[in-house]
Amino acid sequence: MTKLVIVESPSKAKTITKYLGKGYKVMASVGHIRDLPKKLGVDIENGFQEEYEISPAKAKVVQELRAAAKSADELVLATDPDREGEAISWHLMEAIKPPKSLPVKRVLFNEITPSGIQKAMAAPTVINKKLVDAQRARRVLDRLVGYKVSQVLWDKVRRGLSAGRVQSVAVRLIVDREREIQAHVPVEYWVMKGRFAAKLPPSFWMKLVKLGGEALQLGNKETKRRIADAAQARDLKARLEKAAYTVTSLETKEKKRNPAAPFTTAKLQQEAAQKLKMSVSRTMQNAQRLYEGVDFGQGPVGLITYMRTDSPRMAPEAIEAAREFIQKKYGKEYLPAKARIYTGKAGAQDAHEAIRPTDLTRTPESLRGHLEPDQFRLYALIWRRTLASQMEAARFDETVVQTEAELGKKETALFEAKGEIERFPGWLAVYRADATEADAEAIADAAKGDEEDEGEEGLLPALKPGEALKLEQLDTDQQFTKPPARFNEATLVKELEEDGIGRPSTYASIIATIQDRDYVKKHEGRFKPTDLGMVVTDLLLQGFQDLLDPKYTSGMEGNLDRIEEGKLTFKKAMTDFYGPFEKALKAAGTDMQNLKAGVPTGEKCPKCGDRKRKPGMLLKRIGRNGLFLGCTNYGAEAEKDQCDYTADLEKMEEPEDAPECPLCGTTPMNLRKGQWGPFWACPNYPKCKGIVKADPKGIPVPPDEPTGEKCPNCGKGFVKRHGRYGEFVCCVDYPTCKTVKKEILAVPCPKCGGGLSPRKTRFGKVFYGCVNYPKCDYTAWDKPVPVTCPACKNPTMGEKTRKPRGKDPIQVLLCPKCGHEEPMG
Repeated sequence: MTKLVIVESPSKAKTITKYLGKGYKVMASVGHIRDLPKKLGVDIENGFQEEYEISPAKAKVVQELRAAAKSADELVLATDPDREGEAISWHLMEAIKPPKSLPVKRVLFNEITPSGIQKAMAAPTVINKKLVDAQRARRVLDRLVGYKVSQVLWDKVRRGLSAGRVQSVAVRLIVDREREIQAHVPVEYWVMKGRFAAKLPPSFWMKLVKLGGEALQLGNKETKRRIADAAQARDLKARLEKAAYTVTSLETKEKKRNPAAPFTTAKLQQEAAQKLKMSVSRTMQNAQRLYEGVDFGQGPVGLITYMRTDSPRMAPEAIEAAREFIQKKYGKEYLPAKARIYTGKAGAQDAHEAIRPTDLTRTPESLRGHLEPDQFRLYALIWRRTLASQMEAARFDETVVQTEAELGKKETALFEAKGEIERFPGWLAVYRADATEADAEAIADAAKGDEEDEGEEGLLPALKPGEALKLEQLDTDQQFTKPPARFNEATLVKELEEDGIGRPSTYASIIATIQDRDYVKKHEGRFKPTDLGMVVTDLLLQGFQDLLDPKYTSGMEGNLDRIEEGKLTFKKAMTDFYGPFEKALKAAGTDMQNLKAGVPTGEKCPKCGDRKRKPGMLLKRIGRNGLFLGCTNYGAEAEKDQCDYTADLEKMEEPEDAPECPLCGTTPMNLRKGQWGPFWACPNYPKCKGIVKADPKGIPVPPDEPTGEKCPNCGKGFVKRHGRYGEFVCCVDYPTCKTVKKEILAVPCPKCGGGLSPRKTRFGKVFYGCVNYPKCDYTAWDKPVPVTCPACKNPTMGEKTRKPRGKDPIQVLLCPKCGHEEPMG
C-alpha cells in the first residue's frame, strides 16, 4: 500500500521522507502549479470567475504527480499550513484530478520533526474552502488592481510601469515621509547639563529639565518652555553658576522589565533587520530553511516551527519544555510562578503558534559549525527570544535625584539625574550567556530591543535629602529639532503591520517590487523615493485616492479575514469592491495628468524661452531613463522653431571625484542615468560624445587593464574588467569570446576533488563553490585554506572575520567539520 504525500518544497520532501519511512512516497509541487495568465484572467461578467493555467515550467511536475496519484492508495496534501498553502492544495486537486475513488486527506505540519509529523498525520482534515476563497479573493483583487491601474499608468506615464493594491500604498508611505522631511523647518533649542559633587564621590551629571516649573524642550517634542538661542543660553548659564544647590528630591524604587513575547513573523523581520542587519527577504529565506530541515550530522531535521504567523502564543507542551529547561540551566529563581501566556493583537488570525525552536535543548552552541552563518545567527535570535519569554522579570533599583535652585524673580531651575543598579538579571541572563559563542556579542545586543529607553543614566554616589551639592561644571549644547527618519526595512515593516497593510508573508516581495520598479532606492540603508515614485504616487492619488489610503487597504485585508471566517462570500466581496473601482478607472482616464504629453511647469525654456517667435516652455516628461524636462518646441513642425533642450530631473548623488572627459579633457563630467545604469557624460554633449563607465553607485570605473596572459580559446589577451557584479578577468573580445578566467583556490573540492573558486550570490555575498557545478553542489561561506585542523585533523579550515563589538575585526580559522576555531597567524 502506497500513500502519496505532496508538499511544496523539495528540501521539505527530503526531510519528511526520512521520518515517514516505507509505505509513503513524498513528492514536491515546487510551489504554485497554477496561476492566472499574463492577460487579465478574470471573467468579471461571470461572477469574477478565474481562468487558471498551468505554467510550462510546471507541466512536467503536474504530469509526474498525476501518474503518482493514479498508482497511489491514498493522497495526502501537506502543503504549508496557511491560506496560500491551502490554495495550493486546492489547485493540486484541480490540476492532477486524482481518481474519485482515491481517499484524499489534508494534513498541517506546524513543525518538521518526527513528533510534529506523527501528530499531523494522526489528525488529518479536509481542504478548508473558506481559506481557499480568501486566498482566491486576494489573488483576484491583486490582479484587478494591478492589471487595470497599470494600464492607466501605461497610458498616462510610460509602458512597463506597475501599480499594486499593497505595493502602491507602501510607496505612498515612503513618499509621504519624504515630503515630511522636505517640509521640516529646524527649531533651535539648547540643552544644559551640570556636573555636581556631593560629600562622597563620584561626581555625577544632571540635566536641566524644568524652568519655572515648566518642562523644557529637550528633543522634537514641543513644550511651553525652550532655551531658544545662544543669548538666552548665556544669560541662563550665568545665573545657574551663581545659584546654590541641594538635594530636593531623592527617590529609589524597584523597577521590573518583563521579557518580550516570542516572535511573530513581522517581529522577527524587524528584529533581524535591526540587530542582525538582515534584509526581510534574507530573513525569510533563512527561516524557511530552518523550518524545512537542516542536516547537521543526524539527517535533515526542522529546527523551528512554521515561520508565517501573527500569533505570539506557544503550545502548552512547548511552554512546559521551556520551563523545564530554564529550571535545569538557570535555577528556580529564574522561573516565574506561573507560565507566561501571550496573546495576539486584535484582528490576528492566530492560526499558528509563535516562531520557536522545535527543541530548546538544541542550543545554538550545539549547532555551531553545522549551520550557515546567517542561519546560525537567526536561530540563536529565535532560541534566545523564546527562552527569555518564559523567564522571570529583570529587577533594578532605580534612583531619581533632583535639585532645584532659585534664580530670582520667582523662577526656579530643576536638574534631574537617574541611576540604576541591577538586582536580578532575570531573562537578561539568556542574552549574556555563552560569550564565546560565534556572533554572541552581536546577538546579545538584541536584548536592548526588548528594553525601554531610560534616557540619561549613570552611577550615583550615596546621597541624602537636603544635602548640599557643588556645581563643578555646566555645559551648554546647541541642538535643532530633526525631521522624521526615512524608513528602513525594519521600520517599514513595523508601519505596514501597524496599519494592517498586507500580511507579513508578503512584506519581502513588496519591498523587492518597489525597488525593482525604480519607485524607491536605498540610501544609506533607508528608503528614499525616486522622482518617478513621487510622480506616480501623485498621479495615483489624483485618480485612486481610496486605493492609496492605508485605512482602505487595511479594510480590504479585514474583508479577506471575513471570507476566511465564513462571514462574507467571495462573490459578494468582489462585487462590493469592483463597482466603485470601475467608476474610479473611468474618472482616472480623463482626470489624471498625462505625463507622456508633458505636464507644464510654468518655467521658460533656458534655450529658446526668450525668443520672440514661438518661445518655448518647459514640460515635465518621462523617457525610458526616467524623468526629464523638455521644451514644448521639441519636434515643432517648422525646423527653425525646433528646440532639443532637455535636463534630467532625477540626478544621482555624484561622488567627490568626477572624471575627466577622455575625448576633450573637460572636467568635471556629468553623472547621468542610462538604459544600462549610471555613466559619466561629457558636459559638451552633443558636440563631444565622450563617456566613462560607472558602477551602480556612480563611481567611475577604470578602463580595461591588460594582464599579460593569453586567452586559451582565441589567443587574444586577457584584461581586467569591471562588470555589474564587480571586477573580473576575461578575454579582450568578451562577450564575443565568452572566456572568463576563474580564480582557483589551492584547496580541492572535498566532495569531488575539482577546483574551488569564489562566486557571488544574487545579493552580492561572496561564497566558494566547486567549478564542476551543477554536477557537484559543494559550497562554503568561509574561504577554504590548506590548514589541517588540530582538533579533528580535517585537511582544510576556513578563513573567517569576527567583529567583536567595540573592538577591531579579527581574522580566525574555523574548521567546517568540528567547529574548532583559532586565531590566524
